[in-house]
Formats: sequence, C-alpha cells, structure tokens
Amino acid sequence: MTAVGTPEGTHRPRPVKTVAPKVVQTVVSVLVVVVALVALVGQAVRGDRIVGVQLAPLAVHDAALDDAFYNCIDVQAHSLVRPGQTVTISTDNLADVVTMIKGFGSWVTVADPASDAQVVLTLRDNVPGPGTCLGTQVVATTVGPHGTTVRVGTGAQVPGQGPPPAPPL
Repeated sequence: MTAVGTPEGTHRPRPVKTVAPKVVQTVVSVLVVVVALVALVGQAVRGDRIVGVQLAPLAVHDAALDDAFYNCIDVQAHSLVRPGQTVTISTDNLADVVTMIKGFGSWVTVADPASDAQVVLTLRDNVPGPGTCLGTQVVATTVGPHGTTVRVGTGAQVPGQGPPPAPPL
C-alpha cells in the first residue's frame, strides 16, 4: 500500500515521536533536587557527628584542661610583667615560644629590637611540685643595676605533669 500522492512503491516516512521538552525539563529538575537533598542530608549527618565528638565527655575534659593550662600561664606571666614593661620571649625552644604566644602573647609588649627588653620571659618545663601549670612555670629574667634577677611566676597552678592534651582533629 502506498500513501496518496507518492510514487508507487515508496512509503511516506513516519514522523519520529520526540519527548516533549517539558518532560525533559521536569526530569532534570527532579534529579537536581534529589542530588541536592542527598548532599544536604549527608552534610547534616557529618556535622552532627562532629558536634557529637566535640561534646563527648573526654573532649570536654581535655578542652577544660587546655583552657586551665593557658590561663595559668597567663596569670603567672601577669605576676612577672608590669603594665608597659617591654619583654622578649626566649626562643631557645620553639614549642615553648608557641606556648607563650598562646598563653600571653596577646597582651605583652614585645621589645623591638629584643636587646631593648626589660624582661626576658621563658618557660621552665618538667618542674615537679605545686605552683606549676602542668609542670611548667613562667620565669622572668631582668638585668638591673644590682645584677641579674630571676623570678618565677605565681598566682595560679594546674596540678599534673606534661603538656595539655592535643585537641581532636
């Protein structure tokens, strides 16, 4: 059978059915929404786990001990440095430098150049007994007309030995 108006033996091509553009747009939109929702739920679960780790009793205890340690270092440094006095921080031990900067670096006036400092602050580590911050003491060395004076910080202590625990990563 041939279509009307076509030479005998040839067939009229049938039109190709296409998916309506609205359907494609709807399918793509639904896929984007599903992917976004899965990603949001995944991040919410991850965030909940992180908060759970940070609120765990051991993490809270370690954070409180860390706060007490740096507060102790700060109080001891305040007992050694008068307002306006210039200081230099001993650079003999990089770990101690970082500890001092974290403990009281926000308020001390660091001398520039270091030779102009009125007080040299150092940490004495592994000191047994009371009056230490987990076995660490802040020490001030001053040079005056009567010679060199070495004083140990006072006013706070955190019993125990060793540095505060490392925070969880």
